[in-house]
Amino acid sequence: MKVAFVEPHLGLFGGIRRILELANRLTDRGVETTVFHPEGTPCEWMECRARVRPSARLLEESQDVVIYNDPNPEDFGLVRRAPARLRVFYVLELYETSLLPGFHPMIYRPRHQRTLYMKRSLKAGYLLLTNATWLTTFLSDRLGLESTLLLGGVNREMFHPVKREPNDGFRVLCSGDPRPRKGTDDIRAAVELARRSCPEIRLDTYHGRGVPQHEMARVYGAADLFVEASHQAGWNNPAAEAMACGVPLVCTDIGGVRDFAVHERTALLAPPGDVPAIAAAIVRMVQDDALRGRLVAAGLESIDRFDWDRSADRLIEILERSLAREAAHA
Repeated sequence: MKVAFVEPHLGLFGGIRRILELANRLTDRGVETTVFHPEGTPCEWMECRARVRPSARLLEESQDVVIYNDPNPEDFGLVRRAPARLRVFYVLELYETSLLPGFHPMIYRPRHQRTLYMKRSLKAGYLLLTNATWLTTFLSDRLGLESTLLLGGVNREMFHPVKREPNDGFRVLCSGDPRPRKGTDDIRAAVELARRSCPEIRLDTYHGRGVPQHEMARVYGAADLFVEASHQAGWNNPAAEAMACGVPLVCTDIGGVRDFAVHERTALLAPPGDVPAIAAAIVRMVQDDALRGRLVAAGLESIDRFDWDRSADRLIEILERSLAREAAHA
């Protein structure tokens, strides 16, 4: 089987990690796998065992399967023209969910190009995969679309518990991603509020500091608490990674965490954008050692279910079944 992934770039983003983790494991299983992106240059931050080629080369050779996940006009057009037996749109995020059900391209196109190509991709008749349960539910309930759930995993070679050294004070870690939807400003405000009760709190971030991937377990493991306050996400990699590293987790109650983060069981959850609620959860964590220990133990057990090898095996099964169905109807 020949499988092509079409990406807009190979930069350090959660969606790209997902594709590379799958591409690596498909390659390991004997699937002829190629990742196409505009420059065709190797990935600089993570190993990629699949072939990497410039996007334009996709049109020069036939594929059994072409998979894309970013709803932009370039990738949409490229996939539509690619010689392939099966086209797959892997939904990693829905972005403007409030617009999608009643979206009218002629009205929204100038300001909402991503939503335009999201809806075009969803309506193209391709096989739809989703990377979180809430996405599958939304597509079915709000848009009447059938999709297949393909949950991802956590790379245990990179993200795992490490021996911790005692901290001075109480170290709270967040990614520090400056994009507004990531909620970093909410975290900073919540920490300032929490310091009124717990002045020993100090806040650290890792975004933009060039930390090599093989050192991320050490970065997570040095924290007493990880806080993630995204307003929306298809799947939340930092929260899952922190949980896999055995770090107590406070996060916002969004679809992107609900497959693994359960309030009072594996994490403490707060409504998105609710700074006082996030602050209250932080204070509870600081003041209750037993709570942190209980959530960490349950979190490690929960996140263990998410495994890239199982995801890759499931993807191969889905693709083979879909190709057989296409052949039967040819």
